[in-house]
Formats: sequence, C-alpha cells, structure tokens
Amino acid sequence: MVVVIFFGTLISMYLQPPSSYSQDVNKSIALFYTLVTPLLNPLIYTLRNKEVKGALRRLVRGTTGSRGS
Repeated sequence: MVVVIFFGTLISMYLQPPSSYSQDVNKSIALFYTLVTPLLNPLIYTLRNKEVKGALRRLVRGTTGSRGS
C-alpha cells in the first residue's frame, strides 16, 4: 500500500498535463507524498511483531465472538 501511494503520487504528478493541473490537486498529492506514506511505516513495522499480531488476532476474535452471544 505504501509503495502504491508513494509511486502513484509521483506518477500522477508527471503524467497530468500542466494546463488542467490545479493548485488544490498539487497540494493533496504533496500531502499524501510527504505525510501519509511516512505515517504508515510504523504501523507496518508494528504488525511484523508477533506479539502485536497475536494481540490483534485476539482482539478481532473477541469482537466477532461477542456479536454472536
């Protein structure tokens, strides 16, 4: 997902013609490129930890199990 956001923003900046390119689009692309991508990295590396994955699985099982009760 991070790779798609990273390269997608770069590709969209270079492929869009300058005449139809507004400042609002430019600002939103810059926001994704500079903020969203680095903010996703801690989440990705946290999920690599086995303890965190186990706790997340227990949390999901607990919430799905309580719906049926």
